[in-house]
Amino acid sequence: MLAAIQQNLFDVAKQNLFKFAKQNLFDVAKQKRNSCVQVAKIWNEFVKTLNDKKLILAPWCDEKDVEKDVKAQTKGEMGASKTLCCPFEQPELLEGMLSSATRKLSKIWSYWGWSY
Repeated sequence: MLAAIQQNLFDVAKQNLFKFAKQNLFDVAKQKRNSCVQVAKIWNEFVKTLNDKKLILAPWCDEKDVEKDVKAQTKGEMGASKTLCCPFEQPELLEGMLSSATRKLSKIWSYWGWSY
């Protein structure tokens, strides 16, 4: 009976340790990611953030032709920029907000980064 209780306590402690380690790894990764993200609402901020090798969160018109144009404009020795993904939880998009890469009306926020 004592062995069963000790085993049960060990199993609970092990589960709690793994849960803590998992949460800690997630929190550290999220903090590192967030420290590398910068919002760019205008083209100059977009290019500067790209050159600083940070992840860009920018308003975008969500048009593939525009993405191709941005890729062509940013093409250099390190590659070119491209959309990476769109956050599920979208920041507020103000009415009439224009895309940072073009002067078209924005539809969504999107992450941008280097395409090597």
